[in-house]
Amino acid sequence: YLLDVARETSSMLYKQKVPFREYMTYDFILSQGKSYGLDLQKPGYFFSNGPDEWGSFVSVTDSSKINAGLLRLSQFVDVSDTMVFDQKIQKVKALGVYLYYDKDFLFVYHGNQIKKRLGKALFAKNGEIESNWRRFENIQTFHDEKLVVFAKSEELESYGIDYGLFAHDMDSLQFKLKSYVRTKVDLKIKLKEPGMAFAPTDNLDKMLNLHLDISEFKKDKNHPLYKWIASVGKRISFPTDAFFDAWNGDLSYREGGVQFVNEEIVEMGFDEDFNQVEIRKTKQVPVSGFGVLMSVNENSKAFVNSLFAKGIINKQGNKYRFLFSPPLKLNILEDYVSAYTSDVPPKTEKGSSCSGILNYNGTRVEFKIDSLLRREAWGSLHFPVDRLLRKQKLLR
Repeated sequence: YLLDVARETSSMLYKQKVPFREYMTYDFILSQGKSYGLDLQKPGYFFSNGPDEWGSFVSVTDSSKINAGLLRLSQFVDVSDTMVFDQKIQKVKALGVYLYYDKDFLFVYHGNQIKKRLGKALFAKNGEIESNWRRFENIQTFHDEKLVVFAKSEELESYGIDYGLFAHDMDSLQFKLKSYVRTKVDLKIKLKEPGMAFAPTDNLDKMLNLHLDISEFKKDKNHPLYKWIASVGKRISFPTDAFFDAWNGDLSYREGGVQFVNEEIVEMGFDEDFNQVEIRKTKQVPVSGFGVLMSVNENSKAFVNSLFAKGIINKQGNKYRFLFSPPLKLNILEDYVSAYTSDVPPKTEKGSSCSGILNYNGTRVEFKIDSLLRREAWGSLHFPVDRLLRKQKLLR
């Protein structure tokens, strides 16, 4: 519902002083729609099969006014006529866009299957609807939202995902993306009671906290999610089976800030007899602060040993490196294993939130898993809108 979305975003556009904000208001968009014969008070529909193909259907109130809009468009770009099913279609070659309209709808299309897509609209029987569209229309989740995205693809299905739904909330400062995922198989993962996690700090670039009941999940090595994790780990010979055998579902990861670690430097010098010798020095080197903590069971030693055996962890003096990480202190306890760059263990606390932080090109993005059921997952993601607008060069 374009007009409702315009009303929702109005305060943000004015708060952030977006230069063209007066052209995005409810009243302006409604007046423009009426001027060109479009009924923007009815829902509009958009579809996409990736960036190479997309299209949109908009309801029409007066098709005679659309031609005036096309004539105005032709003053700026070349608009030519073509024929499909003996119907005249306008083509904007510079944009790779086709436009077709009749007394009921305007169809805007970009892609190379105009005949197939338009044919489904022209020759549809009364009440006929594609299966995916029918399913989308019948889903009650986010049913009252004004902008809803339904995502379904073969790639998602390869991960065991049936479909995803997305909606948004926005105020003058924050954008929130609400998400719902329906899986084709049981998740076999639940939220669990509070577990140990690193205490939050202000200088984090990356953070992840998980508190999950994976007792059923790790028994099913044919689960699509398990197989995907194993395929990712295979790139570095990560012992996925040993990890899940040892992991008890709590994981806390943090990265950010600057810490100094002692690093040994080897230089070539000469002794008093002018013989070439190695001279070892130690200097402090700034590194990004790093820490990881996970709850474990009696299989933890076997897991850690497999990391050493595969060269994923290597000892350096009295510290350790995880692949290309800075030197870390490794702390192995009965219930927890942790590694960190600081001289003393980071502060910990009990927590149950499954959430994270990612600094994406200077924008702090926060995400959270809100609920997990048998084949359903709800989550959310939010970030400040000013950074998004600046990235799109919409603000000075």
